[in-house]
Amino acid sequence: MKNYDVVIVGGGPAGVTCAISAKNTYPDKKMALIRKESKPLIPCGIPYTLNTLKNIDDDLLPDNPLIANNVEITNAEVIGCSNQNLLLSTGNEIHFEKLVIATGSVTVMPPIEGTEKSGVFLVEKKRDYLENLKSEISTTEKIIILGGGYIGVEVADELLDLQKDITIVEMKDALIPTMDDEFGKKVETILLERGCKVITSKSIQKVLGNGKVSGVELNDGSVLSCDLLIVSCGYKPNLELAKKINLVVEEGKGILVDDYLRTSEKNIFAIGDCAAKYDYFTGEFSNVMLASTAMAEGRLVGSNLFSIKVIRKYQGVLGTFSTKIGNTVFAVCGITEKRAKEKSLDYTMGISTAIDRHPIKIPGATEVTVKLIFSTYSHTLLGAQIMGGDSVGEMINMISVMILNKMTDMDIDTLQIGTHPLLTASPIAYPVINATVDAIKKWYRYQPA
Repeated sequence: MKNYDVVIVGGGPAGVTCAISAKNTYPDKKMALIRKESKPLIPCGIPYTLNTLKNIDDDLLPDNPLIANNVEITNAEVIGCSNQNLLLSTGNEIHFEKLVIATGSVTVMPPIEGTEKSGVFLVEKKRDYLENLKSEISTTEKIIILGGGYIGVEVADELLDLQKDITIVEMKDALIPTMDDEFGKKVETILLERGCKVITSKSIQKVLGNGKVSGVELNDGSVLSCDLLIVSCGYKPNLELAKKINLVVEEGKGILVDDYLRTSEKNIFAIGDCAAKYDYFTGEFSNVMLASTAMAEGRLVGSNLFSIKVIRKYQGVLGTFSTKIGNTVFAVCGITEKRAKEKSLDYTMGISTAIDRHPIKIPGATEVTVKLIFSTYSHTLLGAQIMGGDSVGEMINMISVMILNKMTDMDIDTLQIGTHPLLTASPIAYPVINATVDAIKKWYRYQPA
């Protein structure tokens, strides 16, 4: 039996980040990382393995950081745990002092009749599975994608570049339902212009075909033909190992953890998609699963394995997303207007559109639209949505910092920023500040004379 001070189960972003953080904090501790996959993938890059990346292996999560930090890698599955001893599928046993579970999430297949037919694929995080999917796509022309969230529209965008006949079916009223509808409608417009068919407010109730998919039947009885069906209906926490070792879990939500990601068992932590998430604003369970959140948790736990050295600054998930469809970037952080209404929040909305270079004739200039949600009474920033050029990717990260630091409209209005003609919007028309000014003007308009 091998003995380790720290054992991490799971080779995704959370597990790798935790291992590096732990080695930085506790360089003398002996550490091992156990993973089922011999070649783990970068999750966010998976849609791009279907076209942009030439090979699936171009999306591999490198082992170099682990090797450089003397973290031992074991390719096996943990099938049991007793008295701080892990039993592996290889028959070996490993003893740990501290255990970190980072088993991630698994794809969700909706209860649809006929999904066992060949030609029906999920968007899995498995290299060989994706190789098979990519091979099938290469000989297929007519493809239906079930699910118009981030991954669904990214997959559609990739396959349109291959000149495939693509139809997206989304049960909500607009694509990317985690954003307000005007942003989802813009995504739809871009995809339609590229030749994609989009069906919203409907779902698939049956997969048709004799052994192999030949089409689908929608919930209104209409039928669509296809040669391939890709199901992109989200992920759920992988709780298989947690249940085997009797940790307390919330079905569909994750392993229950405290503020420092400690589980119901002493010396066992859980991080990443498998750990329960709580909403930053409400404290309710959150289904947001992001590599950025997983890595933040990995860094925190890695530093605090043997004692709390790093105080956790926030306890909830903010939910900062970004994607690129066609040549337009879409990003969201925090509360949307749709959600503010659902939660009966008293809010003030500010919006601004500007060109992200100055003067506007500078090559590469693109239009950026920023929509901000402020609390009407505390004046703090609650959320943002942006669409435009590549500058949006970092702009949403800046806004995430603003929200986490509870910045108010006046804090943002008086923000000192750096601008440059080749890099940013004009300081006179900087969209984040101007959207804030738009909200401030509305607030003052409501005040008594």
